[in-house]
Amino acid sequence: MNLIHLCSAPHVTVYFDSWNNWLYIEWEGALTLTAVQYACLEVAECFVKHAYPRVLNNDVQITSLPWEVAPWLAQHFFPNLRLAGIEQLAWVHAPHVRGLGHATQVLQQLPHLHVGLFADMEEATIWLQQTNPAYAGGHTQLPRPLAEETLLAQAVAQFRQVLAAIGVNAEAAAHA
Repeated sequence: MNLIHLCSAPHVTVYFDSWNNWLYIEWEGALTLTAVQYACLEVAECFVKHAYPRVLNNDVQITSLPWEVAPWLAQHFFPNLRLAGIEQLAWVHAPHVRGLGHATQVLQQLPHLHVGLFADMEEATIWLQQTNPAYAGGHTQLPRPLAEETLLAQAVAQFRQVLAAIGVNAEAAAHA
């Protein structure tokens, strides 16, 4: 992997892997719903200027996750992944049983994506590389057509307003 840092928020760091041409999202720690909501907003911001059709999501370092996160992700965040341009998602679930259960629950809500659920990074990486038949490594970030960029920017701004209305911001996420 050749990782270029794109953004960070409490409990999540987002990178562009220029060798594999995908977004790499790394989660860590004891998550709360507020922390996940804010982190998802920061992740969504990464998609406004560039399309990342393939995503490697790593939950291995998550130590706890409350039950209300999975339904929120399934209902409010993941339905917008198609608008973001995501086509393939390799999801490395947290090693504890609850992590697998949360991932499975959310994935049932994503019939439009090609999703792989994995217990380790190596398997996820191999699978995601194989989902791109033109894989040759050394790619660059893909620009998004202006009309799609505008639609996505509006959706992210609306998402930010909704979260602000319920009190989700960087400070709340850091102290949650």
